[in-house]
Amino acid sequence: MSSVDRVAYMDNIRSSQIAEQINREKDIQRKYFQEQEAAGRIVPKPPSPAPERKSILETVGVPEHVKTIKQDPEQALSLSISKHTWKANPGYLVRDGPSMASVMKKDYVWDEEEIQLMKEQGLLDKKYNRRRDEFVDYSEASARMIHLKKGAAPAK
Repeated sequence: MSSVDRVAYMDNIRSSQIAEQINREKDIQRKYFQEQEAAGRIVPKPPSPAPERKSILETVGVPEHVKTIKQDPEQALSLSISKHTWKANPGYLVRDGPSMASVMKKDYVWDEEEIQLMKEQGLLDKKYNRRRDEFVDYSEASARMIHLKKGAAPAK
């Protein structure tokens, strides 16, 4: 142990002794005042009122971009629409701009020329198909075990 280590070690012991002494003095002082209050020699100090807490809105405030959105009627309308349709989660076609993708059955029919091109490029090769292997079995068994450990949800 070098001299620097020894000094730090001694300082650490000394600081813990000082902290312990301060805590003991506080306990002695607290017991003394409790005894004096119980004997009626001093008037107990009334508890201090709790500080008033600000709400998060008062602390943080409203962001500037929200204020500008509310002032612009077009942005406010688009915000309101997106707020109320967030569960719909429509798909958007990037090539057509912000127009909603159709969900009709005829839109899911594959173009034969496109399929032929993908076959020629090798994109539809069977090697890309996912097979069940030992890792998949392990993952599913692990997920089942975690679910069982948590306990099944109560039946309604």
